[in-house]
Amino acid sequence: MSVIDIETLLELLGGDQELLDALAEHGIIAKECNAFGPEDVETVLVSRTLVRELDVNWAGVDVILRMRKQLLVTRMRLAQVTQEPKP
Repeated sequence: MSVIDIETLLELLGGDQELLDALAEHGIIAKECNAFGPEDVETVLVSRTLVRELDVNWAGVDVILRMRKQLLVTRMRLAQVTQEPKP
């Protein structure tokens, strides 16, 4: 997936402008952002699931997203270490 514009992101969210406004208000996405990469889109979709379906508050969303990012970085590092040839 390449970069998408805000209109396309809104379509993915079913027109939920309120959610995008809340994400910007809570610092999860940039307020003036009009282009979203794959990681941004995934963050928005995960946030929507946490807020709308699991009723997680915004502080919880922030913590979960940070932990999720750390987990992904750790997995990437682990994959690199296990793929490195041994001397």
